[in-house]
Amino acid sequence: MLERAFLVIAIVLLVVALRWYIMWRQHQHRGQQFTHADLPLGRPGIIALTTRHCMQCERLQKPALQRLQAQRHDVTVLWRNVADEPELVKQFGIMTVPSTVVRGANGELRHINLGYTDEHTLLQQIA
Repeated sequence: MLERAFLVIAIVLLVVALRWYIMWRQHQHRGQQFTHADLPLGRPGIIALTTRHCMQCERLQKPALQRLQAQRHDVTVLWRNVADEPELVKQFGIMTVPSTVVRGANGELRHINLGYTDEHTLLQQIA
């Protein structure tokens, strides 16, 4: 019974450490200039990373980004396959899809979201 408790504690600590590492990686890049050939400066932009068979991307992330663009016509949204963006995936530690990279109008990196992110959160991140 004691061994089981130690195993549960170890798993919890591992999950907490992994979450802390992901948050640290995201904030490590925040505020740096981020350019992408297809994101024009002067407008906020989002790169949405996906794969060919990502159901969450199609059913959740895509509609959320469409609702965001309906509210903010100045936001450029690019959909990219992770297989076509190996440098971006490596640079920002993208480990899952959907993921979104949010850039401000002046080119600064605002947020990296791993997993589905709703339009309300994305709007706050752009503001």
